[in-house]
Amino acid sequence: MDEKLYTVAEVAKRFRVSSQAVYDWINRGDLRAIRIGTRIRIPESAMREMARPIVPGELSDRENKPGQWVVGLVGA
Repeated sequence: MDEKLYTVAEVAKRFRVSSQAVYDWINRGDLRAIRIGTRIRIPESAMREMARPIVPGELSDRENKPGQWVVGLVGA
């Protein structure tokens, strides 16, 4: 089964960030992407990985990655 691929612009729109932010995520290795000729495409599974909620205590603050959020109460 073929996985749907998204453009940088589509990913930026979905995450409500700039295209440059998406390129930065890719360059840092925070967002998996593939190159097809001169074009960059992001697999749907990579977008799901970026949007996966983090449970409290799963990652330290310095390991937090863009596109992820912490589920829980502040100060709890």
